[in-house]
Amino acid sequence: MKDLYKVLGVAENADEAAIKKAYRKLAKEYHPDVTGNDKKKTERFKEINEAYAVLGDKDKRAEYERLKNAPIRPDGMPEGFDAEAFARTFGGMRGGRGVTFESEDLGDLFATLFGDGRRGASPFGGGARVRPARGADVIGTLPITFSEAALGTRRSVRTGSGSTVEVTVPSGVESGGRLRVPGHGQPAPGKGGAPGDLYLELDVRPDPHLSRSGADVELAVPVTFSEAALGTKVQVPTVEGPVTVTIPPGTSSGARLRLRGRGVKKADGARGDQIVRVEIVAPKGAAEDAETRKLLEELAHRTERKSPRSF
Repeated sequence: MKDLYKVLGVAENADEAAIKKAYRKLAKEYHPDVTGNDKKKTERFKEINEAYAVLGDKDKRAEYERLKNAPIRPDGMPEGFDAEAFARTFGGMRGGRGVTFESEDLGDLFATLFGDGRRGASPFGGGARVRPARGADVIGTLPITFSEAALGTRRSVRTGSGSTVEVTVPSGVESGGRLRVPGHGQPAPGKGGAPGDLYLELDVRPDPHLSRSGADVELAVPVTFSEAALGTKVQVPTVEGPVTVTIPPGTSSGARLRLRGRGVKKADGARGDQIVRVEIVAPKGAAEDAETRKLLEELAHRTERKSPRSF
């Protein structure tokens, strides 16, 4: 079998991060936009994408390693090779006897792993034939903002053929998620083949103030002692822009105020909430100023006769 680890220049025990780093470096180096569509380097670019399509997927990588390290049968196939298992891992299928393989890239993946010499003899039986080779898949990164991830968005992205396409980023996505844009990878190398697919790995940029907990958005809001004691109105950020929140009089540090329906948009259209956590910030240097210290001591005498601690 082709050594996909050598294609990416990584060790066989490389972790996911190392494989992704190696892929991104090579893909950038051999991308047709960089190489001026040099034929040999474009073929290398396709080979890099094919290798990452397998090694970048946990299930495909495990099956690839099993086949790669298996003893070879008299027919030249790895021991334990099963066409249906291969299809379940590397392509789409309908179950039952008389399986129909639906993935257009199944034959191409088979040829990639076992060599072009096997194209003429399909292991799937029933007189089935391998489809014409399809174009290589292209994997890119799509950076989006925290708010775009929470609410969903549409973006115009560049495809493997150099054109642009509008893609929909659904609400609720997280970093590391992947969008598949069918038919927008590299064109097929020969006649009759389908283009590859475009895969976009989502990179959600962190927000300087907001964080996420499931479908809820969380925010820490610093307030002064007097604001917490007397109550106030403060403007806070949300995924849709700033809103005004009322801090009730006598609010303690750590109190959580809920803004209903201001969180992440779910698949069914419902929204999570935004949780505003109050943090009381003590004035710095208050104990060093004689007049301020005297006022605080008087305040403590009037309002803090009983300790709030129960231990």
